[in-house]
Amino acid sequence: MTVGERGPVPAPDSVRARRGNPGNRASPERVKATPGAPNPPTWLDREALAEWRRVVPDLDRMGVLAKLDRAVLTAYCAAWSKFVEAEKLLQKEDLVAERRAGNGPAKHPAWQVWREAGTLVATLAKEIFSSPNARLRAIRPEGEGDDEGTDILD
Repeated sequence: MTVGERGPVPAPDSVRARRGNPGNRASPERVKATPGAPNPPTWLDREALAEWRRVVPDLDRMGVLAKLDRAVLTAYCAAWSKFVEAEKLLQKEDLVAERRAGNGPAKHPAWQVWREAGTLVATLAKEIFSSPNARLRAIRPEGEGDDEGTDILD
């Protein structure tokens, strides 16, 4: 799918293979990357690294990761860390801050960080197939047995 096309983003090949091809439609040739989970950058902070270790194993098990996904995973995990940091700050401090010039109350500056980081996390979650909405496109075929790997879409 190119930028500007409408409709859902196609599911990864591993997901499509599990669904089968009931309509016998021709499958488009896709650009493929070498599958596998990338290693996290050494400079990720503690919260970002914890998020990396939480999401990467499941994404790898789903078969949607490639080594070249490191940058988008890094951005996702770093944004998550900033979101958590802003959330903790907003929980500790007043949600409204006094302006420096004394012109009355204003939003706490952490709100902007919270909102931007949250938006980036949600956007990148769709890109790495880790949001509930992204997974809804991957519907398990009916009549599937209990063989190994049937839980890849859970």
